[in-house]
Amino acid sequence: MILFKKKPHQFSSIINPSEKFDYLFAACLALAPLCFLSIRGWTNSFFILLIILSFYKIIQNYNIIFIVKKNSTAAWLIIALASSFISILLTQVLRNRLHINLMDGPLRPFLAIIIFIYLLTKNIDFVRTLEWSAPLSLIILGAFLFVHPYEFVNIPSERFGTTAVDPLTLGQYSTLLGFICLFTFNLYGNDKPTLQLLKLIGILVAVWISIGTASRSGWVAVPFLLLIWVVKVQRVRQPRQLILALAGFGALGVMVYGFMPVVHERIAQAVTEYIAYFHGGAHDTAAGIRLSMLRAAGTLFWSQPWTGYGDAHYPAFSSIPAIAPFNTPVLEFTMVNSGVHNEIMQSALRSGIFGLVSSILMFVVPAVVFYRGCDSTIPSVRAAGLVGLCYIVAVFCFGLSTETFNLKYTVSFYALMVSVLAAQVLRPQPV
Repeated sequence: MILFKKKPHQFSSIINPSEKFDYLFAACLALAPLCFLSIRGWTNSFFILLIILSFYKIIQNYNIIFIVKKNSTAAWLIIALASSFISILLTQVLRNRLHINLMDGPLRPFLAIIIFIYLLTKNIDFVRTLEWSAPLSLIILGAFLFVHPYEFVNIPSERFGTTAVDPLTLGQYSTLLGFICLFTFNLYGNDKPTLQLLKLIGILVAVWISIGTASRSGWVAVPFLLLIWVVKVQRVRQPRQLILALAGFGALGVMVYGFMPVVHERIAQAVTEYIAYFHGGAHDTAAGIRLSMLRAAGTLFWSQPWTGYGDAHYPAFSSIPAIAPFNTPVLEFTMVNSGVHNEIMQSALRSGIFGLVSSILMFVVPAVVFYRGCDSTIPSVRAAGLVGLCYIVAVFCFGLSTETFNLKYTVSFYALMVSVLAAQVLRPQPV
């Protein structure tokens, strides 16, 4: 990003239009995650504004587009961002049934390509703003939940939720923002005391919200993110040190399980339900339904692998011999109305083999980009690689038991994070 090089009293009159645009763009990037979980439509609005601003600059200098020709990895990322929209459009054409409303979510990563291409030419360090906006976002959300903790009406009132965000999503993304605070702690050297305090508060608020939502799908990501933090952020590579660190986290996990009733109850409940399911019963429990949905999804996918089923246009489960033995009214109702509760399988059912490939690309390609960035000697590239890897691993873990791209604000957040952080990793660096 172009920085002011004028004396303070010269700022108001000498800033040129290009500098003003860069600062406007950077401000939008900084604000986009700020009220991600607090204000309905916040991130979507800034995401759309960033697309418009990027498109405006690209049509002024369309040669920007040709920078992708020189970077095959950038081309792969563009394919990954476009794949969801292409797969759903293609399979709708094959089924001869177009539904514009189903294209809304997949269209967002596709449009994020505009942001990605533009940012390949700009030296904007998104992590420098995200390390402020992540803890501030959690503090704002924590203040709201302190006053109104049980606003989501469709889940029992003992779990945190807001009118805009359900407990599952709230727990998942609060956990993610907390880990972003952890990953960026002293990432560029020693943070200022104010920023250190903000990040510590953010981490504590994230833990409080995660426990308050009782979201097991968010907790699944914790051990994997801690492992990445130890190996990639703290650079603990010696086997003995690594074993000690993992043993310490394991002991901490046992303590949390033993002394936190909510954590103990939720994990014990899941284990009990899984055991009961594999012993021939309890199909309609939370865990049982998820297992049955995965089994049913596998059968449905192999029955119609090329075109998929679109928006849950499944045949009657009772008519399918492979599903009938474990079918229940709750299973069929849940799959039709709430999805498979697994991001990759949901995409495969919606758009067949094309959706399956698209979903894999949307996780694997950014993960490779960010993983490579983690070992860069350039601080801004390494920072983007670490935060990006934290994000994509977390979202993949969340997607094992929920759909992560079925909500407009979560898919917009994916499009924003991947396009901006990947551009920071892949942009040409000065020699």
